[in-house]
Amino acid sequence: MLKSQELIPNSHNFVCHSFLNLILDPLLIFATPFGFIGAAMATAVSETTSGMVYLKLLLKRKLVSVKQILRPPSLKSLMPLILGGASMLGRQLALNVGFVFAARRAQAMDPTGVSAAAYGIVMQIYSVGIVMHVAMQGTAAALVPSTQAKSGKDDARRVGDRMFAWCSIVGLMLGLTQFVALPWLVPVFSTLPAVQEAVKVPALIASLLHIVNGPVFAGEGVMLGLGCYRDLMLVTTAGIGTMMLGLLSPMGQRLDGILWSFLAFHAFQAVAVVVHYLKIGPLSVRRRRQKALLMSA
Repeated sequence: MLKSQELIPNSHNFVCHSFLNLILDPLLIFATPFGFIGAAMATAVSETTSGMVYLKLLLKRKLVSVKQILRPPSLKSLMPLILGGASMLGRQLALNVGFVFAARRAQAMDPTGVSAAAYGIVMQIYSVGIVMHVAMQGTAAALVPSTQAKSGKDDARRVGDRMFAWCSIVGLMLGLTQFVALPWLVPVFSTLPAVQEAVKVPALIASLLHIVNGPVFAGEGVMLGLGCYRDLMLVTTAGIGTMMLGLLSPMGQRLDGILWSFLAFHAFQAVAVVVHYLKIGPLSVRRRRQKALLMSA
């Protein structure tokens, strides 16, 4: 496990970023003529400031030096970053294409705009829980590789197992919370009876998404932490392909069908990341057994 002092720079960075966003978002959106552009400006300022704070803390703790920062990196040292960045870019491209297409389907579903409004509400409610999932993903991405570097693969595997367990518990709690809170949440977003009715079933499906997302984000965090970027891109792209099949079918012409397509995507991802963790990845039992046999031979 990471020591508390090793987590301090990242904690300062996260607090600085979140605090600035909390202050600047309403100020630049509502108190200036920038409108929605103010949200982008707030993010740019908070990201830049938090980066400077992070760099200052790294310099203070002598984890990096100005000389190291100014020294041009070699091509050999850049290649892992280039290859990993290309894989993550491909993954993000697949995600953007899939979710933009889903939003387009919802917006063009009926001329009244009820389906589009309902889809927006469902995604807003769903995104609140996603914040928790992403936090768990980041925790897995930090703890598993640091434990492996410090204590070996056996301890890293135990940390990974705990992350899968805790992420699954968090996903279950988020799904149940959203399910129970829906009768009070939906009227907060819209008072139109037609929109409220259109939200009901898709929002219930979104509750199931949180339950499935538990192992998904745990597995993604482990893969990110261990540098399995290509495998993660392939898993995500294949999952988006599954979602696109649903969206292009007659099921994708209904709002609940779009959410069922989302569920198919996340269910595919859940199975894929668990199989990768158990059978294929650096911490898989099979690889550990093969290494033990080679050492004993």
